[in-house]
Amino acid sequence: MAGERRSGPGPRARTWIGWAAAAAGVVLVAFLVGRAGSDAGLPSPTPSPSAAGPLPILFGTALDPASGEAINPTDRFRASERIAYSFRLAAALGVETIMVQIVRLDGDGETVVQEPSPQGIAPSSRLIGFTFAVPTSELLTAWGPGAYVMRIYLPGASDPVATGGFALVETPVES
Repeated sequence: MAGERRSGPGPRARTWIGWAAAAAGVVLVAFLVGRAGSDAGLPSPTPSPSAAGPLPILFGTALDPASGEAINPTDRFRASERIAYSFRLAAALGVETIMVQIVRLDGDGETVVQEPSPQGIAPSSRLIGFTFAVPTSELLTAWGPGAYVMRIYLPGASDPVATGGFALVETPVES
C-alpha cells in the first residue's frame, strides 16, 4: 500500500479550490442580482443632497494645495483677487462632470450670467474645489459689480447639489 499513489489534488490544493469556488459563487450571485435589477428597469441610484437642502459652497481667494479647500475665506471679490470655491460631499458623486451655473441677483429677480456649464471632476472625490479660470477683472467687465449665486448641479438634475453666494465689487478710486 505504501507504493500506491493517490489521484487528485492534495489537501492544500482542495482548500484553494474550495475558496475559488466560493468566490466564483459570490461573483455569480452578485452578477445575477445586478442583472435582475437592471432588467426590471429600476433606476440606478444617484447621490443627492440631504433633505436639508443643497450643500454650502465656500468661497476664498485660493485653494489650499494640501486639502484642495478654498482658503482666505471671503464672499466679496475685487478686480485684483482670484475667486476659488469648494464644497465637501458626504459621499463621492460617482460622476465625471458637474454643471456650474451663475446668476446675478437683481432687484426684480435673477439674471443668468453663466448657463449651466460642464466642469470635470474626479468621480471618487468627496471634495470639489476650483479656482476661476477667468480673472475677476474680466468678470467685473462682463457682468458688472453686484451679488451673484453659484449653483452646482449633476447633469440632467433640476435641484442643485450645492449653492453659494458671492459679490463682485469695484475697488474705490483713491484720490
